[in-house]
Amino acid sequence: MPQAPLTPLDIESRRFRRELLGYRRRDVDRVLRAAADALSAANLRCEELERRVAELEKEVEGFHQRERTLLHALASSERLVEERKAQAQREAERIIADARRQAEQVLSRTRAEVTRVEQQILRLKVERETFENRLLALLDEHRRLVEVRRQESGLSSRSTVPPPLAGGEGATRVDES
Repeated sequence: MPQAPLTPLDIESRRFRRELLGYRRRDVDRVLRAAADALSAANLRCEELERRVAELEKEVEGFHQRERTLLHALASSERLVEERKAQAQREAERIIADARRQAEQVLSRTRAEVTRVEQQILRLKVERETFENRLLALLDEHRRLVEVRRQESGLSSRSTVPPPLAGGEGATRVDES
């Protein structure tokens, strides 16, 4: 069975048997008192150090807890940042895809409009050519009728009738259908 630790009181209350040629009692008492005082001071210092160690261990545990909290917060922040970055990337890709679709739609409508306008221009050119040919044919017919009438009335066609218009009788005519 382990022996209980020696206390200053144990030293001070300890009494030794007297023997004939033993140590001087006053010297032994003085040494015992000094030893008891030293042990008492050492015990106080030990208790003080144990309290301080307990305080420091508690403080260290607090630091460890703060460290765990900070690490957890940091990990959460990093996850949040990564999630936000991924979300922003997806949003950017969606916006770009939407913009491309809209651009394709605008291009498609523009191409269709260009085609429609080009067809309209071609149709108007054909209409103009047809109109010009009909007008020339009408003028030629009027000129011929004027000459016939003058010949019937005896007038000379050379003196008063202007020369045929460019593209008159030899002009190319477009089929009216």
